[in-house]
Formats: sequence, structure tokens, C-alpha cells
Amino acid sequence: MAADSAVMPWVPLILLALSLVISPCGNAAVVSIPDQVANAGATIVTTITFSSEGQTLSGVQFDLQWDAALEVQATVGTQIGISAKLLYTASPTLHTLRCLIIGLNQSILSDGDLLKTFVAVSPFAPEGEVQLTLTNAVAVSPDGSSVPLRVNSATIQIHSGGITQGLPSQAVLNAASLLFGPVAPGEIVTLLGSMGPGYLPSPEPVLSVNGIKAPVIYAGMNQINAIVPFDVDPSGPVHLELRSQDRLVAQWSVPCAATAPAMFTQTEMGVGPGAILNQDYTVNSYSNPAAPGSIIMVFGTGFGILSRALVDGQVVTKPVTTTIPVTAIIAGLPAEVTYSGAAPTLIAGVFQINVRIPKDALPDPAAPIVLKSGAAATAAGVTVSIQ
Repeated sequence: MAADSAVMPWVPLILLALSLVISPCGNAAVVSIPDQVANAGATIVTTITFSSEGQTLSGVQFDLQWDAALEVQATVGTQIGISAKLLYTASPTLHTLRCLIIGLNQSILSDGDLLKTFVAVSPFAPEGEVQLTLTNAVAVSPDGSSVPLRVNSATIQIHSGGITQGLPSQAVLNAASLLFGPVAPGEIVTLLGSMGPGYLPSPEPVLSVNGIKAPVIYAGMNQINAIVPFDVDPSGPVHLELRSQDRLVAQWSVPCAATAPAMFTQTEMGVGPGAILNQDYTVNSYSNPAAPGSIIMVFGTGFGILSRALVDGQVVTKPVTTTIPVTAIIAGLPAEVTYSGAAPTLIAGVFQINVRIPKDALPDPAAPIVLKSGAAATAAGVTVSIQ
């Protein structure tokens, strides 16, 4: 997740530092976050958006700062994947997240959502206004020159009382893509934000999905990772209940589908190099690309029911195939899927998709890869390196 990462490449930072002098001519592109209203103890799901205003940008950097009454986590917005960019973050000071959005390419950053933010308001926050501030914004064009960029910060109006549940259903995310959408049987999900009054991460909270206990694989104050039970009926919405210390602290209703496929990534943000092994079981990377015609192993979640029942939350010992076929496209070319199913030696809920790199694929350090399961496809922005 963005708030936990501290990887900041020096070359893009130097490039952006050189563009601190912004041209006064023409319209400035805009990065903005809207004003909000919330109760103490609630979680707000909001977006940081980008509007080019006629400018041509290939990279931006800005700081997101917040009041002590807030806790903020961030994930990538849809336009980062669509524009084939990466998100790098660091925390230079308390209550500050520095965000660098840039890529290995010169593609244009598209208008739309840059980041999705999950803002947990302290249950002890007094009534009044607090700030989500965007500062230190710089931007570059594809040729590396500076581009005018301005920011619009947000005010959050906090009210006291009336909070019965801290976390909205939009904060129930696919753990691989970190995107909201229908959940699927066997999918690993991430819940971000305030879990509700009375919640404590220890002893381990109990999460149930349609009355079936879901294995919890991580529990923190503002995050829970769990696995949707394989026995959940995907034909309609599912009801989630969270209990802490034998008390019901939150409940949600979220859509469900037969599949909700997503690929894990090395950035842990849902975009960038995929969590992929080459045919020799080494990690696929820019410096260790896969050969055309070779088989890669892609790891993800949300690929649905398996051909044989597994025990929720237990380590898989043998290959078990998916009941819904999986197809693949790599570098715009159809790619043969040789296996789709549970990942042996890993926990049930992690899926392994073996795919052959097309023989006609050209060398590319960041070739796009898309997997499709049933009617659903993985999100844009995941890549594989081809030699």
C-alpha cells in the first residue's frame, strides 16, 4: 500500500526537482481533492483527480498532508494503470505522503482519478474543520520540461455523534488490485479505514461472509486482509459482519460475482511489474526478462470456484484447476494458458496462472498483460518483461 512504501527512485526525483520553476504562460493543469463532510469515527473514501487543462504531462509529484485528527491511506486510481505509470511514495514528515507518478515511458497522463484515498476520522475528533492539503506540486512533459501545475486542497467538516459504522462498503477492496468491485468466492480482500466503534485488532477479529467465517490473514487498526469463503453463493450481494471482542462492530453489503480476477504486483499497489516467475522459477524483472515461447507463472486472486473443494485459509498441497477458463493477452497478442488454479504451497485464495509468452512478442521491459476469467478481466497497468 502506498502509505507503507518508501521507495523513491533518484532519477525521476532529480528530473522533477529541475522543473520547480513553473512557466507562467497558459493554463495550468490541476490536481485536486474535493471537500467532504464526515462524522467522528467514520471513514471517507475520496479521490485525488487530475485535469490536464490542455497541458501535456507525463509525470507529476505532490505532497498530501493531513490533520492529526485523521489517518490517511492511499491506493492507485484508474488513470495510473491506464496511462502505464507507477506510483512511488514516501513519508518525509509525520502526516505527509509524498507521491510521485511517473513511468518508463513518455505516454501522456490521462485526465481522471490519480489516487483513491481512505481517510479515517478519529472517533475523538472535535466538531469543526480539518484540512487535506496538497502542496509542493511539480510536473513534467514527455520531453522532461516543466509544465504548469496547480492544486486544490480539501476541507473536511467533522460532526460528532451518529456514527454506527466507520467503514463504507467502497473500502472493501481486491487485495491484489486494491480496487473496489464485486467480490468472488476464494478472493483475498483488503478492508481499509476505520472498522467501527469498539474495534480492536487483538485478539483476532472475526469476519463472516453470509454467515460463513472468513479466514483473517492480517488485522491492524485501519486494515484487515481476509479470504472470502469458497462456499459463498456468487449469485447475489453478500453480507459481511465484523466482530471484535465478541461484539458486532460493523457490517456491510457488497456485490458478488463468479470471478473478480486481479494480479498481484511487485509494487503491492496493483500496477507495475506483476508478481511473476519465469520458467526457471526466478522473478521476472527488467533485468531478468522472459524469453518468447517460455512459460511464466502469474499470481493473483479472485479467479473463482475450483474443481475440487479446498479448506478455507489452508495451504494448498496439490494443483487444483479453476472451473471457469482463463485466457490471456500479452503485449497485445493472445497467449496460451497452460494452467489456471490454486497455487501449490501457498494459501487457498492465491491463484497461479501459467502463461506462454507469445513467440512473436517483441522485446519489452514493460509489456502489458491482461487475464480474463469469465466476463471479468484484470485491470490495466500490470506488466511483464520480455527479452
